[in-house]
Amino acid sequence: MLTNLLKFLKGYVVIRLSGYSPERFLNLCSHHHIILWGLRSVGTEYEMCISISGFRRLRPLVHKTKTKVVILERHGLPFMLYRYQNRKLFAGGALLGAVLLYSLSLFIWNIHVEGNYSLSDEVILGYLESIQIVHGMAKREIHGEEIEAALREHFPEITWTSAEVKGTRLIIHVQENEDAVPDAIPDEEPADLRAAGDGRIVSMIVRSGTPIVSEGMEVKKGDLLVESRVEILDDAGETANTYYVHGDADIRIQRTEHYEASFDMKYTKKEYTDRTRTSFYLTLGRKRFDLRFFHMDQYEQSDVIASELPLKITENFYLPVTLGKNVEQEYLPTEAVYTREEAVARAKEEWALFFEKLRIKGLQIIENNVKIDISGGVCRAKGDYVVEESAVQECAPEMQEPRQEELPAEEGEET
Repeated sequence: MLTNLLKFLKGYVVIRLSGYSPERFLNLCSHHHIILWGLRSVGTEYEMCISISGFRRLRPLVHKTKTKVVILERHGLPFMLYRYQNRKLFAGGALLGAVLLYSLSLFIWNIHVEGNYSLSDEVILGYLESIQIVHGMAKREIHGEEIEAALREHFPEITWTSAEVKGTRLIIHVQENEDAVPDAIPDEEPADLRAAGDGRIVSMIVRSGTPIVSEGMEVKKGDLLVESRVEILDDAGETANTYYVHGDADIRIQRTEHYEASFDMKYTKKEYTDRTRTSFYLTLGRKRFDLRFFHMDQYEQSDVIASELPLKITENFYLPVTLGKNVEQEYLPTEAVYTREEAVARAKEEWALFFEKLRIKGLQIIENNVKIDISGGVCRAKGDYVVEESAVQECAPEMQEPRQEELPAEEGEET
């Protein structure tokens, strides 16, 4: 790379060598330390590259070997400057471009985040913007240690971070603690466990604390399940000492819920025609401009599929310019009636989506007794279902002072 750059700066020519003794010419060039490269044979002639300074030293060698040298091509900066020596505007533009390029290199034009999993790029970039770390800021205003400290303080999930500047890029390296789960109460502090919902306890494993309920019991939301207060009994079965712990238990609660949904058997069906049209628009900031060069008739009923392409310079530096495309397809509304099979399929799809949302929330579907009934032009899906979840929440306990036992009175003292 560096060699090619030097060749371009000094300039070189491509020559063709012909004559009686080209081999002797090449030997003399080597003897006089004239560098040749790209040598190739073309029939009885040779083509090669030579620098401008080397070409100027060829005259005596050509005369001595009775050969002929012809210039085929000219390359490099000297020839370029000579070609444009009378074009002052071009020279001024090139100089201005170089100055502009150098000026732009003094700013940050791309902020890249890597190593993040639970925290999205948008969340981290939004916080950086709130502390004035944005695209287009001067590189001299970047202080890596301050950015790293601010990220660790604002995001507890981040255990390590590094900020470095490479060229015009600010690269934020982060490492998250994936196993850390934020607790409502720190592990070293006492905590009771209470029910987060109504239901019946089906399993209970207590690792720390005093259980208040047992399997099979019905509980309400807010009921105390595991108490942080632990009592130590003496041989007489009385409380000898009391201390508090952080409650820890796996408790599963079941409850029965009711599901009901319905829809009419009659509906409006869309019969799509072959008529479609495509239009484009441009968004500048908050203003939208339709790019229509001719009048288009409006469809009475149609569906529109829109797609947008926001313009950006770098990975995360978006411009306030968006190109949009609308594809509109005409349809004719017609009255239709679901068949029994279609109605049952739609009802099952709706309750499957409903149950999937429950699973995402951490609930387990144990039993499903939902039935489908079609009558009176309405399709109804209703019934009970049983869910199971770990509905336990930590709460601060009501601390009680340890009870002080009364000492027996000495003889002669009044009690």
